[in-house]
Amino acid sequence: MRKSDLADGQILGLDVTEGRAQRRLIVIRRGDEVTAFENRCPHAGWPLDTFDGRFLSSETGGLICAAHMAVFDPKTGACLGGPGQGRGLTPVPVQAEGDSWLIGPATRA
Repeated sequence: MRKSDLADGQILGLDVTEGRAQRRLIVIRRGDEVTAFENRCPHAGWPLDTFDGRFLSSETGGLICAAHMAVFDPKTGACLGGPGQGRGLTPVPVQAEGDSWLIGPATRA
């Protein structure tokens, strides 16, 4: 993904193909820092975005699950409140390379 494809403060849903598997990811940019997670709530297994593909965030920048309103830390994926306490989002490695971010396969915690 090119760095210019993601504006500061933007939360983007991304569908990727790894082999034969299709995966839904969340990519979040805050300044020069980009984090990515599987787009799957640990509480119910549903995507975090709304039916029209938008992501909700709190006034403090927390990522909100549209289904059950659980709030997740956009840097670590830890559950900050709501259903799923103690279970966070599955992180996906992101590496800067030139004018791009390389988004790798998910790492199970």
